[in-house]
Amino acid sequence: MKSLVRSLSVVLVLGLALLLAACGGRESSTEGSGGGRTGTAGDGVTIDLASDGEMLAFDKTTLTVEAGQVVTLNFQNTSIAQQHNWVLVDGGEDVSRPIAEAGILAGLQGEYLPADRSKIIAHTGVLNGRESGSVTFTAPSPGTYLYICTVPGHYPIMQGTLIVQ
Repeated sequence: MKSLVRSLSVVLVLGLALLLAACGGRESSTEGSGGGRTGTAGDGVTIDLASDGEMLAFDKTTLTVEAGQVVTLNFQNTSIAQQHNWVLVDGGEDVSRPIAEAGILAGLQGEYLPADRSKIIAHTGVLNGRESGSVTFTAPSPGTYLYICTVPGHYPIMQGTLIVQ
């Protein structure tokens, strides 16, 4: 009887862990001075961003840069098993949703990105667990832009906001 209760407890804990991982759920955090961001308004800036372990989330959900600034984004996939990418779209939900949907059709061989990338400002490749990648781009005009992961099933849970001042 004890072993049955212990087995059920283990199954319950594992099931709960999987449910939490699938749901993501993360409080917003802002990328400020320090904490992975270097440079000043007139210089280029480097931003360090990561996935949040096995959660379908980025470790920072708000990033801020200056318009026209050269941005190098270093993205670390901290997951052990999941693939992720980082895609900065030229707009909000109305632009990101069709990109993510077309990415599913493109598959891994298309990096989960649509053939028409005119609404994508910058992106990393698809990173396997524990891999990292970088992308350098010029920050667009002032406004608010979404960044997303287009790996199937990750959007719209795995996203954040780039604020360009």
